[in-house]
Amino acid sequence: MPNEMIKKPRGTLDFFSDDARRLYGLETKLLGLAEAYGCEVCDVPMFEENKLFHRTTGESSDIVTKETFDLARKGDKDYTLRPEFTAGVNRAVVENKLYTLPDLPLRYSYFGPVFRYERPQAGRLREFHQYGVEFLDQKIDLDASLDCLLLSLKAVEAALGRKGAVKLNFLGSLESRENYKKALKAYFEPRISTMCDDCKRRLVLNPLRILDCKVPEDQEVAKGAPKIQDYLTAEDREEFNHLLKALDEIGVRYEVDDGLVRGLDYYTGLVWEIYDGDHLDVGAVGGGGKYANLMASIGGPQFEGIGFSLGVERLLLSEDEERSRVDGERKPLDVFVIDLIRDGSVLKVGEDLRALGLSLTYASFGKGLGGAFKMADRLKARAVLIAQKDGSYSFKDMESRKQVDGTKEDVLKSLQEALIK
Repeated sequence: MPNEMIKKPRGTLDFFSDDARRLYGLETKLLGLAEAYGCEVCDVPMFEENKLFHRTTGESSDIVTKETFDLARKGDKDYTLRPEFTAGVNRAVVENKLYTLPDLPLRYSYFGPVFRYERPQAGRLREFHQYGVEFLDQKIDLDASLDCLLLSLKAVEAALGRKGAVKLNFLGSLESRENYKKALKAYFEPRISTMCDDCKRRLVLNPLRILDCKVPEDQEVAKGAPKIQDYLTAEDREEFNHLLKALDEIGVRYEVDDGLVRGLDYYTGLVWEIYDGDHLDVGAVGGGGKYANLMASIGGPQFEGIGFSLGVERLLLSEDEERSRVDGERKPLDVFVIDLIRDGSVLKVGEDLRALGLSLTYASFGKGLGGAFKMADRLKARAVLIAQKDGSYSFKDMESRKQVDGTKEDVLKSLQEALIK
């Protein structure tokens, strides 16, 4: 009886060859872009104490109520695989006292896997990658807010190779939000009996989250709800107007969406989502916003933050065919070695060539000469080096198809002259 084949878990992906090159090429590109905006790269553990996410993302957030990937308890603590980076980055800043550094705002970028235990479907995975940034300061000013939003838009455009689009809203200060929550509660209470169970729960925990409901009938009810702009303080309204004016001057394509509240409870002030400008119907590829009290809630100072994250797999799915092909294309190999001596001595030659900066690999002993040359062509090798059984060597230039035969020293000299400019 054959052994059972073990398959990958539902909601996960394998990355090989072209796909892996696209993934890690995008990582290099996006982290490089963040560096141009003054960001330092950071990374945080893939799992944290469960209470970190409950405290910071809010009890009404879908991440907490439905989607956390909790680990089996071992010892005296409960741990959860990270569902997002923001809470972990803030925890690390507090624990390492990075908020005491003299140069503010702190600007950190990240790229890595996150985990959510939700039903897998198109564009939604249980393990996926996020790219994003967090800006942290005693107070997030207008320049930091705009710079963060612009970086998120530039990142999407760099990934897709075409224009992105922004939907945004302004949730205001804690005072504005509290007043707005009261108005929402008064509006939804007489209507809540006809709405879904999630909306009933959100009415108690955070009425703002009802605006994020995806049930069509509930969305119709929400259309008549009060608008946040009517509950902003004068200071909040002035900040929002400055933001919109600056975006107009820069020439950013945006739409104000009164129903946009984002999925986490810690947001205040500016919130936004980024879309593929040519395919608005496929949904947001990422989003972000400003937050207050998050750092204080985990024992840190009363700092503010602003950040965003992009779903990397969604970006890869949205790439056009030509860009996908180019980004996933394997670089030509410098040297393909066919070892007919087969006593291990050729490995020293290979290491010497690699030390000169050349890429190199070997044909399997099981391949015949014809099959080895076909493999060299598939790898787009610039040169084939053959170690002959009698100890002599041959070098074939795969572009000109010219071949040099002779001693090891003479052939290696010709190879280096041809490949190293």
